Amino acid sequence: MKVFTSVILSMILAVTATLTHADNHAAASNPVGMVYGLDVADPAAFATAMSKYWGSETGEKIPGVAILRQVVAAGESSISHTVAVVHPSYDAMDASFAMNAMSEDWATFLGEVDGVAEVVSSSMFESTGLGSVENKFGASPGLATLYVFISVSDPSTYAAAFQEMMSSTDIGETDTTLFSIPAGGIDETTHVVAVTGKSVGAVMSQMTLNRANPNFQKFISQVSNIRAIEQNIVTVDLAVFGNVDS
Repeated sequence: MKVFTSVILSMILAVTATLTHADNHAAASNPVGMVYGLDVADPAAFATAMSKYWGSETGEKIPGVAILRQVVAAGESSISHTVAVVHPSYDAMDASFAMNAMSEDWATFLGEVDGVAEVVSSSMFESTGLGSVENKFGASPGLATLYVFISVSDPSTYAAAFQEMMSSTDIGETDTTLFSIPAGGIDETTHVVAVTGKSVGAVMSQMTLNRANPNFQKFISQVSNIRAIEQNIVTVDLAVFGNVDS
């Protein structure tokens, strides 16, 4: 059974919650993070445990944010939720790992979610800084995201075609970002495209418009020999925890 949880991103989404953007079509910095795919038996208890941890002495020191999302559609995957933990850099991620390793707050959190949630998979992601975030949705309860998991054989060519498409396509009331997956990618996944909007309907309606756009069709033709779609999933943001300004 395939499990697709990188997000991310999250991610996704998650990136605009931690940085300011240079312009409408390129992010100013490139956050990194981890995304965990979870099978949650008691969503309320899990959310309570997360809120308690991020409000603890350790949680308040973690340089980054965590986004809890409900999975709306993921094919045959058993995941019901994802948690994306986003940091401004790998140094910040390492610092967080070190703090948790010695933390009683983290140990308490793990004890509280034992039997409540099972980690199905985990992946690491990096923002490429490519995409369009002119709507600045970031991450907040109610936002929906479509994640398109892809395997790319020529990343530089794909990135150039992607950004050309983004600069010439009206993506309406959605934000679109491209992430790379350096570790933990499922099957052949190397990248994830995240499309975020105010609702599931808004995202899916915009995707229908995108597919009819000549610039989008040109992009699909340009990357047809170097990109394969592995899976699509849809999530809805439930809660954001942590330190946005870290």
